[in-house]
Amino acid sequence: MTSRAKVSVILVRPLAQALEPVSGALERFWRATDLTPAMLLDPEARLSPAQFCVAWAEATRLSGDPALALRIAEATPPGTFGIVEYLCRSAPTLREALSQWVRYLGLLDDSVEVGLVEPRVGATAALRVIEEGEAPAPAAHELCLALILLNARHMVAGGFRATEVRFSHPAPEGRLDRYRSFFGTAVRFEAEGTELVFPRSALDAPLTTADPNLLAILLPMAETRRGRPPSDPPLTDQVRRALRAALSSDDARLSGMAKRLGLTARSLQRRLRDEGSSFQALRDETRRTLAERYLGESLSVAEVSFLLGFSEPSAFFRAFKRWTGLTPIERRTEMARGDRAAGASIASI
Repeated sequence: MTSRAKVSVILVRPLAQALEPVSGALERFWRATDLTPAMLLDPEARLSPAQFCVAWAEATRLSGDPALALRIAEATPPGTFGIVEYLCRSAPTLREALSQWVRYLGLLDDSVEVGLVEPRVGATAALRVIEEGEAPAPAAHELCLALILLNARHMVAGGFRATEVRFSHPAPEGRLDRYRSFFGTAVRFEAEGTELVFPRSALDAPLTTADPNLLAILLPMAETRRGRPPSDPPLTDQVRRALRAALSSDDARLSGMAKRLGLTARSLQRRLRDEGSSFQALRDETRRTLAERYLGESLSVAEVSFLLGFSEPSAFFRAFKRWTGLTPIERRTEMARGDRAAGASIASI
C-alpha cells in the first residue's frame, strides 16, 4: 500500500447517517475528522486512511455503541456502495460476486487488500484481509463482513451460512453475544487474520440477482475507473472539481469556495497548505487548463474571460500572458497553425 492510498467518502456516509439521531454528535464528528457535509455529498471525494480510521473511532465513541458496524449493516439499503456493489449483485455466482468485490474494492478503498481464498484441500473457503492499510479501521472490516453475509443470505439461491468469522482485533467489550447472534456462527477475535469462512460449495451457488446485461455494461466502466492514475490529495482534488463548476461566478473566490465546501477561508487555506497546494495556485491552474480548451473551441476572448470568472477581458489577457508568455490571440494563432500543419500531414498520407 502506498502513502497515496485513498478511501471514498461513500464509505463514510453510513457513519454520518448513524450519528444523525444523536444530539450534537454530527457537529463533533465533523470537527474531529476534519471532514464536512459538502465533502460527503461529492461522489468523487476521497480521504486519507488516517481520516477514515479517525472517522470510525469517533463514530463509535459518539454513538456509544461498540457494535456500531453491525447496526449500520442492518440499516444499509441496497445500492449504497455504487458500482462495486452492483457488479457483485449482477454476477452469476457467489464466486464471481466475491471475485468482483476483490478486484474492484480499490474503487472504494485502495488502502487495504482483500482476497478470495480457495484451498486445494478442504471443505471451506474464505474472504480474507490479505494486507492491512497504514491506518487500520477494525470496525470497517466488521461492517464489510457483516454486509457480505447479509447480502449473501438474500442473493444466494438456497441461502448462505458462514462457518466461522475471525477478526484480528480485540472483541468490543461485552458485545461477543451480539456478534455471534448477528453472524449466526462462531466469531473469534484476536485471531491470526480477519476473514469470513464459509462452505466451499457455496461458491458455485447462483445468485437470484444475476443480470448479465447489467454486468456487461458495468465491467468496462469499472475497468476504466480502476485504471485511473492516483488522484491528488483529497481536498485539493475536491477544490479543483468545484472550481471548474464555479469559475463563471463569484463562488470561485476563496470565500465563496470555502462556503461551498463547508469550511472557513482560513481552514481551507490551511488544509490546502497541508496538502502542498494553495487556493490561488489551484485557481490559476484550473483557469489556464480551461482557457486552452476554450480558445480551441473558437469562443471569443470576451466569452472565455467571462467563463473563467475574470472581471474584464484585459485581466484575462494579463493572466494568460503570465501563465504562457503569449496573449490569448497569439496562442489561438499558434493553435490554428498547428491544426493546419496536422491537417496537411494527414492529407499527404
